[in-house]
Amino acid sequence: MQKTIRNLILGTALLNVVAISNVSFAADGPKPTASEDQTYDSLDIPSGSYVMDKSHGYVTFSYSHKGLSNPVLRFNDVDATLVLDAENPENSQIDVTIMAANIDSGVAKFDTHLNGVDFFNTAENPKITFQSTSFSRESASSGTMSGDLTMMGVTKSVGFDVVLVGTADGKKPTIGVEGQAELLRSEFKLGKYVPYVGDKVSISISAEFNKVD
Repeated sequence: MQKTIRNLILGTALLNVVAISNVSFAADGPKPTASEDQTYDSLDIPSGSYVMDKSHGYVTFSYSHKGLSNPVLRFNDVDATLVLDAENPENSQIDVTIMAANIDSGVAKFDTHLNGVDFFNTAENPKITFQSTSFSRESASSGTMSGDLTMMGVTKSVGFDVVLVGTADGKKPTIGVEGQAELLRSEFKLGKYVPYVGDKVSISISAEFNKVD
């Protein structure tokens, strides 16, 4: 009889432990995915014009080199402005200007080649620009920023998968964002050596924007 009572007590205690663990897991686990009709909170920084901090702004791209490596190159001279609507972020806009001659592969001889007529021909096409046309918000911290990318005199619509990295509403309100996109370089008159060198280019942007006083 005592053994039976002891087993019942142990069994009840075990069930309580399992129940508590399940409640804790549910509280700390993944949150439900936002539905399309969900109302999102506004951002915790003020609306207005923001400029990219050039010391914390990075535009890089990568491609396949003969299936042997994936070089990562960077543009060193980038300017960007963001017009932020904190209450309705889907109304926000961004403009980016890249001085193409400042491409940086880490190899001076290759940089000279990239600036020449085989590739960016920067003497005749000094700038690469992106002007947003729409922003589709998919969650509280992500969405797709679509816009017109102009390069080598060719303009095409490109969509960037954008993620809000963080905000800081201090003395200088700041917002940090990252974006990813893919394109075919041959569509922008940059198809030299395709298919031996990959046509698909992956673009990555990571930048901090500071509010303009």
